[in-house]
Amino acid sequence: MFRKRYYYVSLALTALLSVGVLSGCGTSEKNNANEQAEKDSDVKTINEYTGPPVELLFLDANTGITIEKFEEHFAKPVKAKHPNISLKLLKVTSPAKDGIEALVAAGTIPDIVADSNTGLNKYLDMDYAEDLNPMIKKFNIDLNRFEPAIVDTLHGLGRNKGIFGLPFAMNYGALLYNKDIFDKFGVSYPEDIITWDKFIELTNKLTRKDAEVQYIGSAPPTPVNWLRQYGASNFDEKDEKAVLTDDKHKYVFSLQEKLFEIPGFVEGNKWRPTNMAGGTIAMQAGWIMATTTLVSTNLPFDWDLSAYPVFKENPTYGNSVDFGMLIVSKASKHKEAAYQVIMTMISDEVQERLNKNGQITALKDPKLKMTYAQDSQIYNGKNLQAIFKVSPAPLPDYSRWKSATDTFINAVAQDMALQKKDINTALREQEEKANKAMQELK
Repeated sequence: MFRKRYYYVSLALTALLSVGVLSGCGTSEKNNANEQAEKDSDVKTINEYTGPPVELLFLDANTGITIEKFEEHFAKPVKAKHPNISLKLLKVTSPAKDGIEALVAAGTIPDIVADSNTGLNKYLDMDYAEDLNPMIKKFNIDLNRFEPAIVDTLHGLGRNKGIFGLPFAMNYGALLYNKDIFDKFGVSYPEDIITWDKFIELTNKLTRKDAEVQYIGSAPPTPVNWLRQYGASNFDEKDEKAVLTDDKHKYVFSLQEKLFEIPGFVEGNKWRPTNMAGGTIAMQAGWIMATTTLVSTNLPFDWDLSAYPVFKENPTYGNSVDFGMLIVSKASKHKEAAYQVIMTMISDEVQERLNKNGQITALKDPKLKMTYAQDSQIYNGKNLQAIFKVSPAPLPDYSRWKSATDTFINAVAQDMALQKKDINTALREQEEKANKAMQELK
């Protein structure tokens, strides 16, 4: 009897416990569902603009955004995702007239500015740029999606005070070459990656006069870009003075000197040939964005690409990192709307569209990069993938004095080519001029 009663009691307890457990599971599942719904609601709220209709002023300062591209790849996707946000494009035609300083002085303050990373200093100096770290945290933005060199630059540009812009596009170094000239003189095409020494050797072989036509072996980069790629800073930030006479500068300009010594390379007052479209220049080391514009004109010769030439000391680095960034005004009354614009522009969907259209993505995804300019089909059958075999070189510095020294850097090469000055003299004289200009700016 005891066993039988125990059996029934056990059954009853088991049933009660089962009901409790099931009830607990149901409650737990219900709580989890409620928590997930709240999270989904929070995400939805964060990713949606819920304010009143607003028109944001969008200034393109230095990224080459055409009106057509702006409407199709900026305004249209923003409007599709956020119907209450409209964008009005302003373009800089003359810095003194409609540049950021002139607009702010006139009381017309853009909510968002698109500019190159090299231009950020002026926005910091005039206290225009908003620190985007709170936005990055709020929207849980993963900076690891972007090119590593871009992320490093974002931190460096912020002067240890924040991140003052997010990238929406970038540029990439490339070597464009005229296959017809190589064939004409029986010279092998450049390999996917060549050093600057090999670049100079090829330039020497291809700088020739034939049937009264002067062929030039190459259009080299600007001295400023050459120095950035090599990691040579043009100033001492701490002492606020120009530095052009150190060993790094002497080495880079020694390469420039080798080009100037090639018979026929310097013609009259032309010390840096650039008109590759004329069909007489064999190679051009530049930016893929400029290359895309050039080859879109249906060049009258057969051409191809390889990676931007490298220094033998740093064989994995191509041209210096360069990207377009979106900067939000600290004084904007519509920051939440501006943040939604940026979130739209850095989304995978819009980045893919921009990339295929010819505005190379700032994302590091190699598969995505391989679709660059796909919509135009101008690179069909070309060695486009070669340009991505080297990485963007990190910038050697982020000083506000950059713009004050660039002019004098290029003047060194001009003095060497046209005035026949030796490297040391040209560097010393331009360093003195740069320091004088910096003192005046102070």
